[in-house]
Amino acid sequence: MRTRFTWYHWYNLYNPIMLRGKSLTREILFMTVAGPVILSALFLPNAPLLLKPLIKWRKNWDKIDRRRIYDAVKRLNNKRLIELVEKNDNLYIKITNNGRKLLENFDYDNLGLQRLKRWDKKWRLVVFDIPNKKKKERRTFSKKLKDLGFYPLQESVFIYPHDCRDEIDFICEFLSISRYVNYCLIESLEKREGDLRKFFDLKFS
Repeated sequence: MRTRFTWYHWYNLYNPIMLRGKSLTREILFMTVAGPVILSALFLPNAPLLLKPLIKWRKNWDKIDRRRIYDAVKRLNNKRLIELVEKNDNLYIKITNNGRKLLENFDYDNLGLQRLKRWDKKWRLVVFDIPNKKKKERRTFSKKLKDLGFYPLQESVFIYPHDCRDEIDFICEFLSISRYVNYCLIESLEKREGDLRKFFDLKFS
């Protein structure tokens, strides 16, 4: 039996601070541009010293949940943006041609999201709380989400049926709003599931 969540349940059950932060996927991808990086080095508290000047998050790296680092590397590897290479008893992260192409061709204005033929029956929820001092970025972000095809559940809560974590990470990094945006994967919605499936033209099974 699948757990059913509304966006309200999710927002109250999970600590938003745990999901906030800059784009780890983009940070790790940029680190590998200069050359292969030893995977284990990313998990060390003194990683900023070992990887200087490749790494930007020098002040708070030791506070980053190591699971987030693992998940970011896994996402990049699954998307074939990096590859894991074993050499001299060490495992290295190496950027692939696809990874380089992604960084070179990242175009904010023309960014689009994938619409897969087969849906994995999971929802991608984007919740944000951007302060008034960044109201221009807030309006820009909301407009971008609508342009990309997200459905607005609330003024600052948008939903999409397909994987878009990396694209959202990049957009947030581009607008410098990463710390104010939460991204979550949920399995079901209580009241809006039917309407959303129709909106996104998702087949019932």
